[in-house]
Amino acid sequence: MRVPRILQRVEAIKKDGEKKHRVRNPGLVGPGIAKPAKKKRADKMRALAGAFAPAPPEQAGGAMANPFDEKYVVQEQIGEGKQGVRVMRCTCRATSQTFAVKCIPKALIGHVYGDERPVLHLLQGCANLISVHEVFETADALYYVMEFASGGDLFDYISTHGALSEDAARGVFSGVLSGLADVHRRGRMLRDLKLENILLHAPAPETTLSAQHIRLADFEFCCPTPAAGPVGSIAYAAPEALDGQGPYTEAVDLWAAGIVLYAILSASAPFDSPGDAAMTASRIRAAKAGDCDFSDACWQTISSSAKEFITALLHPDPAQRMTLSDALVHPWLTGATEEVTSRPKFSLRLGWHTKAKRWSNKGGDGPADGEVAMLVDQEYSASPLTCPLEWDPTRPRAKSL
Repeated sequence: MRVPRILQRVEAIKKDGEKKHRVRNPGLVGPGIAKPAKKKRADKMRALAGAFAPAPPEQAGGAMANPFDEKYVVQEQIGEGKQGVRVMRCTCRATSQTFAVKCIPKALIGHVYGDERPVLHLLQGCANLISVHEVFETADALYYVMEFASGGDLFDYISTHGALSEDAARGVFSGVLSGLADVHRRGRMLRDLKLENILLHAPAPETTLSAQHIRLADFEFCCPTPAAGPVGSIAYAAPEALDGQGPYTEAVDLWAAGIVLYAILSASAPFDSPGDAAMTASRIRAAKAGDCDFSDACWQTISSSAKEFITALLHPDPAQRMTLSDALVHPWLTGATEEVTSRPKFSLRLGWHTKAKRWSNKGGDGPADGEVAMLVDQEYSASPLTCPLEWDPTRPRAKSL
């Protein structure tokens, strides 16, 4: 009897299914081992699940994703520091707000560059200190996202425009001392005050420069007082901080402030020997009280009050150096000038009035400039005794007179 065709098809399908699910392994005895269909289906499901899983933090190239790059777009480099430190302008992707970012290689932290993070929370909200928005840390760098000072730093400003007038310098230096006061009130000292770290919040002509334009930046060496060890720039270093023989106080910031004031009024530094740090240190150590150099021609037009202010700030003895509280009320900074009132000159050029028959400087040419006219009693009677007889100009004089 012949097998129906439909049954032949069913048998063929069964044989094909067995061949598909049978896996041969030459290393095994026998024709092979058939894996169950359920296990193969489970493998497919796991593969599909892996395809839709989120990417691990380590990318194909072995580099970690940079959280700063995910939030900000770098525009251009606007500054450069020591050993690879860069400052760039950046824009927030979400808000389009402009910031500055300082990128510091982590290899420098603790060696040639200090860690600013421990003091940042103490220094926020101060008008004359640069505000730090947030900090990112990656495997090889720190990113400080901070307020963008579009006016640049004071060093570049003076290099371009020259020394400031006393009025402009007064406004700028007032902002510098205000920023120092904010740091000192929090029990810290800056230790790195210099023209490069004084930023202008916005570009402004010299005639409009004021304290509100000033932002102090770079808090890498900011620490509690007292401290020890030479840090910062040698041209701004106080004598007691050079040799590291003992602890020093916030008076080092007042010395640096004196250097800053000298520089903005003359576009020069009092002790700096460019390219020779040893000579600069030697000049600072040899500084004597009241021996500041004002011999350049530019100082001929600077007021004596400004020179006295600088001399008091650059006193080599920190115990006798001007304090910050005294500096904030100095007459030059506040604009208070001593009014010298000259004594009036009385006119003694008298004339004889024949009608009134008395001496007076009334009438005639009158008193000269700066002279005060004599006051004569208008009710005084004109009698022959108004003046002594020997003073009477109508009386003939003796030849001996």
